Amino acid sequence: MNNRSLVLAALVLGFVSGCSKPPAATSSPAASEKPPSSSENGTPPMSPPPSNDSQPQQGESTVYIVKDSGVRCFAPPCPTYNAFPVDTPDAEPIPVHELELSAVTKGSDAQTEALIRKTLDGTGLKLQGTLETRPNAGPAGAATVLRASKVEN
Repeated sequence: MNNRSLVLAALVLGFVSGCSKPPAATSSPAASEKPPSSSENGTPPMSPPPSNDSQPQQGESTVYIVKDSGVRCFAPPCPTYNAFPVDTPDAEPIPVHELELSAVTKGSDAQTEALIRKTLDGTGLKLQGTLETRPNAGPAGAATVLRASKVEN
């Protein structure tokens, strides 16, 4: 087997696996749960942000705690972050594919990286912003973008 064959095999396996998340130690699928349906390209469909009355609506400015979701993907968009509304911390997390931080960092790459690093620690990044859906953001479909307007302390 040569290097070209190995690279091709790795690419094929990568495309087949799509997004991956390390398995949770305590989670086990219930026997009565049905598997998520797949879209035409074989990836699970992306669910939109929750829209019940207790959850923030699209375009509504809300304060969130943003944490890394642990999900890593080969095809964008990837739900890399989870946003938790501060006023309802026990609610289901909102999957966020992209953080738009330019309004608070004024284009500084160093500040952007520092804020992104805060999503990795246990407390997360507290910011005020709005959720927007960007259709056709990549091969995996639409993306939920959190546009930050202010970083909270």
